[in-house]
Amino acid sequence: MTVKELYDLLANPDFQDHFTGDLFFKAYMYMYKPEEEYKMREEILGIKKRLKRPNNFIDVFVIDIFQLFQDFLKDKKFGKTPMLDFLLNAEQSDSKKVKQSLERETANPKFYEFVDQEIQSHRNSGNTLRKSYVFVHGFGQIYPYLRTSKFISRFEKFITDYKIVLFYPGIYKGSFELFGLLNDKNPYRTIKLINEN
Repeated sequence: MTVKELYDLLANPDFQDHFTGDLFFKAYMYMYKPEEEYKMREEILGIKKRLKRPNNFIDVFVIDIFQLFQDFLKDKKFGKTPMLDFLLNAEQSDSKKVKQSLERETANPKFYEFVDQEIQSHRNSGNTLRKSYVFVHGFGQIYPYLRTSKFISRFEKFITDYKIVLFYPGIYKGSFELFGLLNDKNPYRTIKLINEN
């Protein structure tokens, strides 16, 4: 599926209905070649802009999951120090423990509540545009602390009256491979695959 085809699908009024989907599950994945990461970020903003135009009136909330995770760590305190600052300072002396801490924090239910609060804050912002979609990217940057499969399995319960589109820099060969190199044995049974490169 090309970016144009993805846009056409998202602009389709029937698809915008959050009750339509694979067994009513509202999470979708769009895969692209890892070397197109920066181009895809521009494409995501382009899709958002086109969906907002008067012929659609759709407001898309775009999340960089890596940036949002950093924001979560800035808000969380370790003593009086923001957790992010503490971990950055500790990385040189004990990178293994820092990696374990980051993996633990990406599994923290409060992180998913934080993501949901960001989405709900946007959705309650008061503009009159339909808020049908949330786009999430940044999975290449947040690896290895968080896999896409883990994110969606932990976040699934928060997805209500919108559809979420995950942008995944990788390929599918019986299983999903981040960057076309790193095999993720989880088959993403709960995600409808939009694009097969």
